[in-house]
Amino acid sequence: MTQQPVMPGAGDLSCLSVMGGREADILLSILTASQDCLKLLEPNGRLIFMSENGMRALEIDTFDTVNGRPWHEMWPAPLRPTLTDAIHRARMGERVVFEAECPTAKGSLKWWNVSVLPIRGADGSTHSLLAASRDITERVLREREQQAYAQDLERELAEKSDLLVQRDFLMREVDHRVKNSLSQVASILRLQARRSSDSVRAALDEAARRVAAIARVHEQMQVSSDFRSTAIVPLVERLCAEFCLTFDRQIQFSAATEDDMTMPSERAAALCIIVSELVANAVRHGSGTGPVTVHLRQTGPSATLRVVNAASEARPPAGAAASGLGTMICETYATTLAGGLDWQFEAQTMTATLRFSPQP
Repeated sequence: MTQQPVMPGAGDLSCLSVMGGREADILLSILTASQDCLKLLEPNGRLIFMSENGMRALEIDTFDTVNGRPWHEMWPAPLRPTLTDAIHRARMGERVVFEAECPTAKGSLKWWNVSVLPIRGADGSTHSLLAASRDITERVLREREQQAYAQDLERELAEKSDLLVQRDFLMREVDHRVKNSLSQVASILRLQARRSSDSVRAALDEAARRVAAIARVHEQMQVSSDFRSTAIVPLVERLCAEFCLTFDRQIQFSAATEDDMTMPSERAAALCIIVSELVANAVRHGSGTGPVTVHLRQTGPSATLRVVNAASEARPPAGAAASGLGTMICETYATTLAGGLDWQFEAQTMTATLRFSPQP
């Protein structure tokens, strides 16, 4: 049997004598070359060897200060049961791996990835244990920084979410109050109209109708899941139902859209004002008592609003619908929707068509 050299200050390797010369040489080469903290333990867990790199990592000046010391006693008290269990399992032939924090001999806190495995002799019995500790402090600190950063982000997001909830509540309250105020204005205008001459009454009724249309938008925004947007289909459908009472005329609404056609609230308001003006225009300038149909169609990023007065008498004079304040209002708001408005007069039918973009 070849006698193995003893590394100065690193411990006695006489325990390797139970191994063959070649196996002992290989193990010794591994112990001396590895950058990890390598230790040899007796089966009962007492320390009998530590590599020079290991002593530097653990800030141990001489091996004599730890030679023969139970390995688990070099760890903080709360972790010693973990070490005792690892030694027992390794002695029974199992490879054990764990990560834990342990200070060096001089008190520097470090994190280690530890692996404990048995070293068997020629007869297959476990004559010693090999414990390899790799310094993973940098990785752990980096992970902690990332975790702390993630927690900070989560906290900031939670705070911003709370602010958004508060803002949504305040905006809904604003919409509620604006709607009530506009409804009061419309009511006052109607009251004033009843006390005015015919010419003034018509103007006040028109103003009240326009104010009421804007109020409907704010009312719809109160029930929207996102106060920044509004579902157009139910909003226009409700407007048409109210127009039936306002104008004492049948207003038929239909839609061909994939969903309720959600639009930004300011664009929804513009569209509702246009619908109100076009329906009023159809009732005012149409020459019949048949229903006014309102059809909304969406095709990809574009949409079309069509208001048709199915008149039963001769068509109105050409251009009759293309003048006046209502037309000016429609054309102004059509511009905000990146759209265009035109009228078509056919036999007993007057059609107003708005082509627009629901989204900015």
